[in-house]
Amino acid sequence: MAKNTPKQYAIALHQIVAGLSGKSLDEALKQFVILLARDHKLKQADTIISEFVRYSKKAEGIAEIEITTVGDLDEKTINKIKSSFGDKVEATIKVDPNILGGIKIKTEDRILDASLKTQLLKLKESII
Repeated sequence: MAKNTPKQYAIALHQIVAGLSGKSLDEALKQFVILLARDHKLKQADTIISEFVRYSKKAEGIAEIEITTVGDLDEKTINKIKSSFGDKVEATIKVDPNILGGIKIKTEDRILDASLKTQLLKLKESII
């Protein structure tokens, strides 16, 4: 029998609780925890919850991006970047002085790297 991954549990939970509220939601969550305990997956609860949140956002059409820069960005710049990825975008901002300058944007399936560090590495490779 194949083992279920945390992502599969998260998707199942999302499908089960969609549209539920109140006591019916409480009961569904209780049964889900019992299932996790039976399958010895309680230690993976944090991972399952993270996958559930990621899957729920994706189902609602919310894109998640991670913006890495050498310093803080103003709200206007952040909003311009977010608008390039759609209407519903949640951005996480990271500051990393190691990129030297420029910007890196990471989406679910792509990395757009316009950092000075990467540009210098490409220049070095082309010279060698």
